[in-house]
Amino acid sequence: MNFTARVTSRAFQVGRTPSIRRCLRMAALGLISAALSVLGVFPASLPAAAARPLTVAEARNLIKHLQTDADGIDQQYADVEEQINQGRTQLRLKQADVQTQTKKIERLKLQVGRIARAQFQNRSLDTAAHLFVTSDTEGFLSQISTVQKVSENQNAALQDFQQEQANLAAVEHSAETDLAALGEKEKQLKSLAAASDNKLDEAKKVLVRLTTAQQKQLAEAEKKATAKANAEGQAATKPPAKTNAQRRVAAKPPAKTNAQSRNATKSSRNSTRSSATGSSKGAKALAYAKAQLGEPYVRSGAGPSSWDCSGLTMMAWGSVGVSLPHSSRQQFSRGRSVAKSNLQLGDLVFFYSDIGHVGLYAGNGQVIHAPRPGKSVEYIKMSYMPYAGARRPG
Repeated sequence: MNFTARVTSRAFQVGRTPSIRRCLRMAALGLISAALSVLGVFPASLPAAAARPLTVAEARNLIKHLQTDADGIDQQYADVEEQINQGRTQLRLKQADVQTQTKKIERLKLQVGRIARAQFQNRSLDTAAHLFVTSDTEGFLSQISTVQKVSENQNAALQDFQQEQANLAAVEHSAETDLAALGEKEKQLKSLAAASDNKLDEAKKVLVRLTTAQQKQLAEAEKKATAKANAEGQAATKPPAKTNAQRRVAAKPPAKTNAQSRNATKSSRNSTRSSATGSSKGAKALAYAKAQLGEPYVRSGAGPSSWDCSGLTMMAWGSVGVSLPHSSRQQFSRGRSVAKSNLQLGDLVFFYSDIGHVGLYAGNGQVIHAPRPGKSVEYIKMSYMPYAGARRPG
């Protein structure tokens, strides 16, 4: 065997031997597995591991987080929906501008047409020729000044026509751009609705993992939690009851001096002036929200019997004549900022870093809000959600 043949043979042996050994091992393992399967030691195919059973507390926590996520997405949806409504209003105005501009162009077109015809009819003789052939030089020169003035007016009309044509093109382009942007926003709206629905579907899947008994326990726990929160809210927002001594003092106030009477009158005027501003409106807005307690959360809900968080705050403040957009993010830019320590009844209180939730301050660290899908308008302690800021509309 020559040198090349020996090298080739060696390479074949080195490359093939381990592969043959692996094949023999795999075949042996296969035979052993088949034999054990026949003997019933273990099944030929193993089932996927079943999901671990959930406790009621775990399921409740998971569902709450998924529904809260859905509420946050719903506020993104509300924000985009508000942008679409504003965009449609702007588009209608621009379309009206296009119609107005088109009519203006038509009028100018007639005017320019008359000018063109007049110039065509008088093109045969120029000014020098008219001056040469006329016998009334002074009269003709007087006419020239009038003709020149007409010519200036004609040039101005032509320039106006060209400018208005350019304006029309710009308005048309702007309207077309807005229309395309609205189309993209509407696609975004559908995407957000699908994302919110997916979160709710996940919550339903969590619920299905519970037994019938556990589902009843969960429903009862939610019912008790809502009742407790509302009872705490009602109690916290009620003025404290007066003692007998306080009632007697209130019934027989001490006689006032002249200075005290003047101060009381001044204080009354200041109080009246203050009640006409934010505090009075805020209290009335809060009263509107209280009337909706127990009504269900619905995406984009703005009454009369279902709500999302910004729909409730929008309509509550709308009841006192203050216009707000239907979006927690856009509401965050309205009114004036209020420190947490200076909150008044009806102030808008915002939660989460993305301003994904809003409620109305109800006093004593409580807010009234439309919480999330599957829940109803209720009281809740502010401390239960991450605080993001507060605004006072009006």
